[in-house]
Amino acid sequence: MEKPDTMSSTEAPTTASRPRTARSAKAAKAAKAPPPTKAIEMLDALKAASRDKEIELDRLVSALEEAVATAARKVYKVREITARFDPATGELTAWTPYRIVEQKTKPEVPAPPAIDPEDLPIGMVAPPPAPVATDADKEVRLPWIELLPEEVPALLAGELSGQSWQIVHDPDGAASPVGPEAAAIGDEIRLFRSTEGLGRIAAQSAKQVLYQKVREAERDNIYNEYAPKLGDLITGTVKRFERGDMIVDLGRTEAVIPREHQSRAERYTQGERVRGVLVDVHRNPKGAQVVLSRTAPELLMKLMEMEVPEIYDGTVVIRGCVRQPGDRAKVAVSSRERDVDPVGACVGMRGARVQAITRELRGERIDIIQFSEDIIAYAQNALSPAKITRVSLMAAEEETVEEGEETLPTLECIVEEDQLSLAIGKRGQNVRLASALVGARIDIKSEQAVKEQVAQALQRMLLASQRRGTALSDVAGLEPAALEALAAGGFETVGEVLDADTGEDEEAMGRLDAAIADEDSREEALEALRAFESAPAEETEEDEDDFLASDDEESEEETGEDDEGSSEPDVEDGPADESEETASEEPGNAGPDTENPEK
Repeated sequence: MEKPDTMSSTEAPTTASRPRTARSAKAAKAAKAPPPTKAIEMLDALKAASRDKEIELDRLVSALEEAVATAARKVYKVREITARFDPATGELTAWTPYRIVEQKTKPEVPAPPAIDPEDLPIGMVAPPPAPVATDADKEVRLPWIELLPEEVPALLAGELSGQSWQIVHDPDGAASPVGPEAAAIGDEIRLFRSTEGLGRIAAQSAKQVLYQKVREAERDNIYNEYAPKLGDLITGTVKRFERGDMIVDLGRTEAVIPREHQSRAERYTQGERVRGVLVDVHRNPKGAQVVLSRTAPELLMKLMEMEVPEIYDGTVVIRGCVRQPGDRAKVAVSSRERDVDPVGACVGMRGARVQAITRELRGERIDIIQFSEDIIAYAQNALSPAKITRVSLMAAEEETVEEGEETLPTLECIVEEDQLSLAIGKRGQNVRLASALVGARIDIKSEQAVKEQVAQALQRMLLASQRRGTALSDVAGLEPAALEALAAGGFETVGEVLDADTGEDEEAMGRLDAAIADEDSREEALEALRAFESAPAEETEEDEDDFLASDDEESEEETGEDDEGSSEPDVEDGPADESEETASEEPGNAGPDTENPEK
């Protein structure tokens, strides 16, 4: 009797040990592992691609293994196929793994809802739960086929009979071969698949997978290169325009400047060099990964850092920057040394430094101001070139503020009439940028408008005091019965009744309640008095207009009388007036005439 065949790590994998017969000899011959595919040329191509595209060789090897496994799945119609490529020898092997497990993994099936027996009618029995159909898409998909220990002999004698297979221990690690007798839980049975002659369709699928993996590796390299450079200045060449977006060639990759990140005052042509600040880097499979901006405030800050050495070495610090791209920008700077003027350092000799930045931004006007910790002085500087008379911090208004938002302070800036338009700027540009730079709401008013407001407030106070001193009998809307009752209670003026209603004087309030006991009548009388107190506002404006008109007429009459009275002296004293005019026009000649007594 012949000795049964056994498997060792040095011999080719064979089937399970059994007596050699004519049929078993044929199966044993077919069970020998096919020679692995030699891919020396492929290895050289991977190394060349790794050098050219700067992609790690291990990543390209993984992409090749995934591509071969995809092609083998299409040929053998099996989902669980794994491929391995050995870069040292250039051998390419594929197999179907069978993992020996203690218990198979089951898909998660939701339990049927439990039926309460009390909810069933009397005499009815709860039906058995219906079997829940498992969805193939929701099944747990593993990269191997699970196999119980008692199923191993049947698999080796049946499906794997006459095939090339091998049992390995620690499949995720060293993968050392073992015999069928030593197979244990955790070991893996590998059914080898030939990788030669997979066909045109499978080769095309492998090619697509390989290209996709290479593109993913390139995008990851670009992301890892540019992600640490967020906020830096990037220089490139305009390559083309797509739907308003500007595509910039950076050498290894392309960047995009979206339409919303382009200044309306700038126009570029193909092949022209352009600078932009890096604002975003993403991993999206479509479109450019690198996003540049020409409108971000960081662009102006980086340009100033390039042009001003004091900013580069940290002597001058940029404390704030706001822009309206293409029109105007404001930059707040401060110095860490007393001897260095931050504004002068940024402007440069005869404005050379700031002019270079203005040319780069295609004529954008830049205001460089001195930063101050005092918000009032900071606001005065931010509103330059307008001259601010005074700035006052207003009380915070009671407004509903959403959670996470900060309440902005309000500043009232008073300017002269000729500085009002300069402080506001073109379409509110100056005050809008200053408000964003300071971080506060700025309300600009002229001196004349403030004086008018003060005069109106004083006038309203005066009119209110006069109306409160009006006798109750002069109030037209007050009922006679209420008038008699208030008079009987000792009230004579409107102010006495309204003060009693406030409740500050308990004795007066008691007299008011006693005078008009009915609450509704008392409320009607108070409403009439309040309406009388607030009603005269419009009448007061008319009275004021009449008063001003009468003043103008009186001034015109006085001017006319003066003209009539002074007409004759002008004719008689003509020479004297001429001498006086000559003295006032030529003050230098008046001295010698008065000092010489002989003259």
